[in-house]
Amino acid sequence: MEHIHAFLQAHNTLTLATVAADGRPHACALFYAADESLTLYFLSDPNTAHAQHIGQGAVVAAAIEENNQDWRTIRGLQLHGFARPCRAGEETQTARAVYMARFPFIGRAETLAGPLMRARYYRIVLSWIRFIDNTRGFGFKEEFHLHHGR
Repeated sequence: MEHIHAFLQAHNTLTLATVAADGRPHACALFYAADESLTLYFLSDPNTAHAQHIGQGAVVAAAIEENNQDWRTIRGLQLHGFARPCRAGEETQTARAVYMARFPFIGRAETLAGPLMRARYYRIVLSWIRFIDNTRGFGFKEEFHLHHGR
């Protein structure tokens, strides 16, 4: 799983897929940071569609991929997991430390001061990972089923 962690560290944006209560799908791009256990953290305004869909907790899907123009170099991750807001206290402090270590400019950007006051940290505990790597052969895939708590 070291190559999964390395891939997560080499990229910074994921496409998060959520579902509204009425079944409408939604996707959005978000900055993320990953810790050593492959928990993903992101920062978002609780009024966004994806945050509303997550509510106090929801199953989500995500994708992280490299941009390229050659099918032989396609590499990416498809992910399933459980997303929820970070709990106040230690969990939020951990999320903030992991996220700000990855994106230190966010805490220093004056234009983000207002939005950051409204934002909340969220975490995704992964349950399934598919690593696609055409550099190892067309359609090469590895799958991992993880059994983490929420």
